[in-house]
Amino acid sequence: MCKPSSPPMRVLLSKQSLSLSKDHGPLDMPSVSLTVAIVVLVLFALEHLVVRPALENMKDLHPILEIEINRFIIARHIGVSFVSCVAVSMVGLLGRQHMSDLLESFFSFGKKNTMVLNREGFERRLFEFRQEGSLVLLLFLGYQMKNLYDSYVWDDGPEFIFHHVLAATAAFGGLNPGCSQYYAIFYMGISEISTGVLVLLANFDPDLGVQGLEDVLPITRVVIGLVFVVAFIICRTLLWPFTTYYFVNDVFNAVASDSILAKQHKKWLYIQVGTCAGLSVLQVLW
Repeated sequence: MCKPSSPPMRVLLSKQSLSLSKDHGPLDMPSVSLTVAIVVLVLFALEHLVVRPALENMKDLHPILEIEINRFIIARHIGVSFVSCVAVSMVGLLGRQHMSDLLESFFSFGKKNTMVLNREGFERRLFEFRQEGSLVLLLFLGYQMKNLYDSYVWDDGPEFIFHHVLAATAAFGGLNPGCSQYYAIFYMGISEISTGVLVLLANFDPDLGVQGLEDVLPITRVVIGLVFVVAFIICRTLLWPFTTYYFVNDVFNAVASDSILAKQHKKWLYIQVGTCAGLSVLQVLW
C-alpha cells in the first residue's frame, strides 16, 4: 500500500497553502522553514531597506535624528517589532471566532460560559488544525527568530534571549507536531496588541531606546504610556491568566485521559505549559 504523498514545499502565507496541510496533518518542516526564513528576510528588508533610509532622509528634521544609532534603534522598534506585532495581532483578531466560547465567557464575566471541558472540548482546542492559528504561529516564529538575532547583536541581556527562546519553542511546537493552535490565536496573536504599544514606548526608554526622545516628545510618550497601560491590563493582566486557566486545565485533562492524540502530543503539551509558565513569570518580573 502506498503512503499518502506529502504536499509540496511551499510558502505558508495564504489560506490555499495552509488548506493543504489541513488534509495532510501537521505542517511539513521544509515549508515551515521556508516560510519562517521569508518572514525573517522581510523583516530585515523592512528595517534596513525601508525604515532606515526613510529616517536617513528625515535626519534634518531634528538633531536627535542626526545621530545614526538613534535612527537604527527607531528602525528596529518600528520596522521589526511594531510591524510584527501588528501583523500577528491582526491575524489573531481575524481568527477570534475560533475561540469565541472563551472570549464570550470572559467578556460576559462568566454569565455565558460555553467552554466545553469534556474530551470533545479539549481535543478540539488542543489538536484541531486552524488556519489562523497556524498563520499566527508562522509569523510569530519568524518574528522571534529575528528578535533573537537582534537581542544578541544589540546585547539586550540574557532575559530577552531567554524570552525569545521560550516563545520560539512554544510556537514551533504549535506548528509541528501541531497542537494548541486554538490558544495560539490568543497567546501569539491577540495578546501581542499590548506588545505592539510597548515597542513604541521602548523608543523613549533611556537604556533600550533613544536618549532624550522623551524630552522632545513628552506628550506623545504620555499618550503611548496610557494606551499601553490599558492594553496591558486587558491583554496581560486579565485575559492572559483567564486563558491560561483553561489552557492548563485542557492539557492536564488531556494527558490524564486515554486520548490517542494526547498520548502522541504529551511531550509537547508539557513543553508548552512550561513555556507558558516561563513567559508568565517574565511578564510579572518586567
